[in-house]
Amino acid sequence: MADIGGNTSTENITGTQDALARQPTVFNYSQSNQFRVSLSLFPKTEWFVVRANIPSVTLGQGVQATRLIDMPIVGDKITYDQFYFTFIVDEQLQNYMELHNWLLNIGFPERYDQFQGQVRPDGTTRPTGKTSDRNVAGFGKYSDRDLYSDITMHILSSKNNPVAKIKFFECFPVNLTNVEYSQQESDTTYAECTATFAYTLFTTEAVSGSA
Repeated sequence: MADIGGNTSTENITGTQDALARQPTVFNYSQSNQFRVSLSLFPKTEWFVVRANIPSVTLGQGVQATRLIDMPIVGDKITYDQFYFTFIVDEQLQNYMELHNWLLNIGFPERYDQFQGQVRPDGTTRPTGKTSDRNVAGFGKYSDRDLYSDITMHILSSKNNPVAKIKFFECFPVNLTNVEYSQQESDTTYAECTATFAYTLFTTEAVSGSA
């Protein structure tokens, strides 16, 4: 049976089948709100992270000059954008103070013993132990004065199971935003703060056996 345009119903069915064949068959897409963040330097601190990023990665390129057009060639240097996360400040400001004191530890200290790395600005002793999993020449597996920390971003499935890890090595904070408080808010709102970090590199790793 032909339609008004002269096409048969068989041709229409075939076209529909071709269109369906081009549709994606996997619908388990990553959800942007399914993640959590942990810091090796503060394993007991709660981080209710509401926003975080996987930074962009750029590979440099060279140029081979020719008599005609210049030819781009593969470079050998990778650069990473900074990593940040935004977290809800807890009622005792513990998570905020951890990052604030970390910044003070690597900035201008108030006393010489703070610069030596034995005492935090709040008077407590710094934790000692493993803060980086990388073992490279000139750095080692234990950071110098605990100025660095690895940070892991855990990507979760729709069932809240870990499916991938984004691990940032030898991180240190470079910025801590202001925390705003206001008496004009009519509804309950929670104070937020954003921390920005520099780091050496990051790796991606799938978590096997998760769904």
